[in-house]
Amino acid sequence: MKINICIPVYNEEENLPKFILQLNKYIENFQYKEINLEVIFYNDGSNDKSLDILNRTKYTILSELNNKGLGYAINKLFSYSKDTNADGVVKLDCDGQMYVNEIDLFLDVILAKEVDLIQGNRFNVSKDFKFGLIKKIGMRIFSIIFRIIGVSVNDSTNGYIYVSKKWLQDYKIVSNYNAAQQILLDTKLRNLTIQEIDVHITNRTRGKSFIGIKYPVNVFASMFALSAYRKTTKLIIKPAFFVLLSAVILFLNDIFLWIRGIEDKIISNNVVLLLFFIGIQLMSIGLIIEFLKKQKII
Repeated sequence: MKINICIPVYNEEENLPKFILQLNKYIENFQYKEINLEVIFYNDGSNDKSLDILNRTKYTILSELNNKGLGYAINKLFSYSKDTNADGVVKLDCDGQMYVNEIDLFLDVILAKEVDLIQGNRFNVSKDFKFGLIKKIGMRIFSIIFRIIGVSVNDSTNGYIYVSKKWLQDYKIVSNYNAAQQILLDTKLRNLTIQEIDVHITNRTRGKSFIGIKYPVNVFASMFALSAYRKTTKLIIKPAFFVLLSAVILFLNDIFLWIRGIEDKIISNNVVLLLFFIGIQLMSIGLIIEFLKKQKII
């Protein structure tokens, strides 16, 4: 079994040396004989010394000249893992908040049973972890949303995760900004299995988190776009059909009124034109999306 350890990096020169030492120790003492590991770092256009530090390691390094975003980095790591036929991916961060040796917690689960997504949950064991106000509000909102759509997880923003080979086969990340909620949502939309396990997360001591006031807005937009991609017929084409049908009914009514001489115009209700315009636009978008999906362009 081949498992990839995937780690996105952006301006982490202060955290990387300690993290790499921990990773080296973990690899040296790795005891799962049935598992082959490949460690992949993805440098997302760092403008500090992160890439220089990575290039001195023995691990696989992927790199981008300019910063594209965490979602882009994770997408590239997943794409690489899919192309190299990995049986699964453990994704963690190198900012010093996650314990490298807890990779074993994910491996123990996948050796016992098949799970498509294993989501880390920091709340049961990371009692001293402190959240910023914006992150706390966002986490609460996303937790409620996921429970409404039937995803019962306690920590929807945790980046310590595992995805299976089956999950990688047809995954979709539509936003470069972030991927955590998209990964959960895509798992649900594809009816794949989810399990949550306890992991330790500590507060960041060096560097700066990318999460700010725009975080919830970007995440909501990406979740909507992903839903539209996965459920194009349900969310776009079917509504477009009903809008057009409403326009036709109102148009026939206008013709009836015109024939009876009640109205002096064939189209007396401007809503007819508005509904036709909206319906045609939605239908066109939906059909284009479906065509591009079938052609594997998106």
